[in-house]
Amino acid sequence: MGKRLLPFDHIANAHPCFLDPEERPDWAGLFQNGNPLKLEIGFGTGNFLIDMAIREPQSNFIGMDFYHKGIRKVITRMDRLHLKNIRVAYGNAGEKIPILFDEGELSEVFINFPDPWPKKRHHKRRLITPQFVEMLAGKMAPGGTLHIATDFEAYAQAILEALQADPRFFNLHEDQGYRHEREDIPKTKYEKAFLDAGRKIYYFEFSKEPDYVLAPTA
Repeated sequence: MGKRLLPFDHIANAHPCFLDPEERPDWAGLFQNGNPLKLEIGFGTGNFLIDMAIREPQSNFIGMDFYHKGIRKVITRMDRLHLKNIRVAYGNAGEKIPILFDEGELSEVFINFPDPWPKKRHHKRRLITPQFVEMLAGKMAPGGTLHIATDFEAYAQAILEALQADPRFFNLHEDQGYRHEREDIPKTKYEKAFLDAGRKIYYFEFSKEPDYVLAPTA
């Protein structure tokens, strides 16, 4: 018999770590400290988010997703482990990030295996587009790092092109543009399965240029 998860309605209506706001929260007030803010977009089952929060107790993590079962798993595990440095933000990243974060507020962002939407007619549904990259760059702190992983080669190329087109981002793997191994941070549930199956994974790491100011458009 599996572990019992908290009901979503209970989480949405009463849990202090669940957020569905329409304006920027007072993050320092919610976490009761001024530790760096780190965002995971689309945390799925939540293993990576939980592992990172345990590994970095002096960082504040925000997990953003709209998958009810994943949210239930994360909140249930947070309670069992007594983790105080995670908040779950409900909703679509493209809509919520502009509302929830000030410019230059995020020290790190993690996007692990976003849906590649492989059919050409569905490419407009992809999360990582030039417009999304432009918005996200504004929310990241100077010197902050963006981490992205995908196992879909065509999407990897599109991601690389979108990131390299924004002058505020610097590729930390300039030679090839990405790497196929990543040992310095925890692995997601699906990442472990992909690696066990011998699938090639594309890992991107881009740093927000500390001194770059985006020129205003005419």
